[in-house]
This record gives sequence, structure tokens and C-alpha cells, in this order.
Amino acid sequence: MPARRTRTTTVTLLTVALLVLGGAFATSGSDDSGTPFTTAAGATAVETSPAPHAVGVRHFDFARGKDRPLPTMVWYPVRGSARKTHGRAQVDATPLPGQYPLLLWSHGFYSNPQMQEGMTKFLAESGYIVAAPAYPYTKKDGRKFDKTDVPNQAVDASFVITRMMDADNPLAASIDPERLGAVGHSGGGTTTNWLFTGKRDPRLKVGVIFAGRPTQAYKGTPVPLLFIHGDKDPVVAYSQGRESYGKDPWPKAFLSIEGGEHGAGTNDPERGHAQVLATLLDFLDFALNGDDVARMRLPSDATQPGCTHFESVGLFPGDYPNATNSTSATTTTAAPTPTQSKVLDLAGSAG
Repeated sequence: MPARRTRTTTVTLLTVALLVLGGAFATSGSDDSGTPFTTAAGATAVETSPAPHAVGVRHFDFARGKDRPLPTMVWYPVRGSARKTHGRAQVDATPLPGQYPLLLWSHGFYSNPQMQEGMTKFLAESGYIVAAPAYPYTKKDGRKFDKTDVPNQAVDASFVITRMMDADNPLAASIDPERLGAVGHSGGGTTTNWLFTGKRDPRLKVGVIFAGRPTQAYKGTPVPLLFIHGDKDPVVAYSQGRESYGKDPWPKAFLSIEGGEHGAGTNDPERGHAQVLATLLDFLDFALNGDDVARMRLPSDATQPGCTHFESVGLFPGDYPNATNSTSATTTTAAPTPTQSKVLDLAGSAG
């Protein structure tokens, strides 16, 4: 059975000040007709965490053949509070009882999982198990770099998911096999895109693509995809993210970071960071935990006028796949939303 969790929010004076200065609500411009896409098939509504979990970390020496070593870092929730551990991950700690969603995190070119630990720990603190392999031909300090290897990385990603759920894996009992997703940035975002196109993994129920490139046609059972991209990205053009979004025939959302460059939203507290983290968590909670309240929060949590804007197709009433409809942001100055408050607390606890 899925772990039962309840989310409440502790709002510090600093959090309130930061978000009142920059935060805003937005409401959907869609009409009330039609039936919205509510959750991925198989998802069961579960409650979410009362406070940031403490985090454990394990290392696995996976390999898909002798020429494809896949050393993998895994972050996961454990007993205790992230605040009490000051955001430090506990090596080989006993996992928190229950079953949790598994996310496959894919790093970008010349990177590795440790360089994105701010994001992976944030997700683990929020109640997700995050497995992050280091890909052999695009990682930092690899012996040989080959950007054309990205489609093979998608096969690696599926392999790691399978190994994580093997009966002899010490974390296998903590993984809910019906709640699997993939997230990636840059080359890892393109890897994630492949997992829903030419290298489709049918087990995945959600995908999040940070600054990724288009691949092939989307295929298989429709699942919600979230695209996040800075509109001043000098490495992977914003137009490439828009191209992927336009080709996606499924329920989908796009978060634009105005003035954001290539790393926008992924790790460091910078322009739009709170909105990115809140949107990411809402989208995953909706798609994998059946949290319809999180779905309805998306436009407000994602939108900060002059900084971020949000659009979607197929997520709200009157908002259908293959349409050109999007959420229209009607903004007012407001108190911070609960999710925005929570993500700043989480980001602060990660250190």
C-alpha cells in the first residue's frame, strides 16, 4: 500500500517576506466544460509529508555491460526531520517505512548526480526516492565524451529503474512500482524525452524535462509531461523546448523562466527558483500521488509576473490535448501559496 502522508506548512517570516515581495496568484482562463485529465492511470490519492523528511543516500555499482558502467546515487526519505539533520544525507540509512514513488534523475553533459544534489535531496525530502546514474559517455571527467550517446542513456535509465526494483535491492521494498517517473536537465532532459518517444518506457507515469531537446514522436499510453525552460537559454534554445511541447499530444504543461539561462530552475536559488520547485512538486504530486489539489495549485504556484509564466493543455476543464489553449494568468498581489512556502523551507534545509 502507498505510504499515507499529510502535508502541513510552516511559514517563516523570511519566507513570507520573500514571497509577498515577488509572489502572485494566477487563475485558469479555461471554461468549466469537459472533463479534465485528473491523474495518471494507477495513481492512488495519497496525502503528503508533514515536514521535510530527513534523507538517506546509497551508492550502487550498476552496469549494463562492461562498457556501460552506471554508478548510481540514490536519495530517499528516512526517519527524522531535514531541519534536525541540517539537510545532510545519511549514508546507507534505513529507509522510512512505506512505499514511495521512484524518480529517475538524468544529469546533463559534463555533469554528474552529485552536482545536482540540491534538486535530488529536495525531492527526497518531499517523499520521493530519486535514482541518479552517471552516464558513461556524457558525465563529468569521463574518459570519453560522446554527445550522440544520449539515446543509449534512455536505455540505461530504464535498466537502472529495473535494477532498483530487483528483489535483492535493499530499497526495492520502499518503491511503489505503480508510481514511477523520470526527470532530467539538458542532455538529461533529452534523455528523459527519449523515454517517452523512441525509447519509450511504459512503466513511467510522468516526465519532467528541463531544457531538453526534441527527439522522436511521442508514443504509448498518454502521461502528463512538464517542460521547464529559460527563454534566454544559450545552450539549448528555448525554441527547442517549445518544439517538444508543441509535438506532445498528451496532457502537458510548460513553465517559462523569463530571462532564464541554461541552468535556470535546477539547482541554485536564482530567478524563478521558488516557482520552479513549487511547480515541479505540484506536478509530481498530482501525477504520481493522485493529488488533485496540487493540480489546481499549478497556475498560482508557477506564476510570478515578470519572472515566470505557465501554460497547459489537457490538465484543466476545457483545456484539451491537441488544442492551442493555455492558462491565462490573472495576477494579484497575494500571500504566498502553501507550496511556495514549503519549497523555500525545503530549499533552505538542503543547505
